[in-house]
Amino acid sequence: MQKIILKNTYGYTNFISDTTQEFLLDWVKENESIFPNNPMGNNRKFKVITEEDEIFGEVEMIKKTIIGLENINSWKLEPNYKDYIGINYKNGFIHQHKDEFHNHLRWNLILSYPEKGGHSIYNHEMNVLEEKMIWRCEAGKYTHGSTKVESEKPRITLSLGFLI
Repeated sequence: MQKIILKNTYGYTNFISDTTQEFLLDWVKENESIFPNNPMGNNRKFKVITEEDEIFGEVEMIKKTIIGLENINSWKLEPNYKDYIGINYKNGFIHQHKDEFHNHLRWNLILSYPEKGGHSIYNHEMNVLEEKMIWRCEAGKYTHGSTKVESEKPRITLSLGFLI
């Protein structure tokens, strides 16, 4: 794992192992049919992670790693989107927006990254990401979204929600 400086934020490369990435992506493939369509845009799906999901324990371990690495002492689970996995298929993108709570922080772990498009737009700057990278998004403070996915390979992100 290595800290990387991005435009207006930062993240960590190789945050998870190949085995963890494969486990999470296999779960997504097996459960994709139960992911609701995202009402905020076409060619998008998302699923909030619950205790009943097979990946819940792994997601909790990833979250604990961030909490330790970033010295997060006091936080609550963001109540609207909680922790979720989002999928952007070809022609899908995340609209530019700010989230409801000013103290809303999200850590976004890239599980699958398109060959073309799907780049993060954060505080009006574009960041090209990579698989197994996690990056910090002050979701309630800065406008954020993504460019359109232009390849068959989707953008799949595990998004961890904190109120700090």
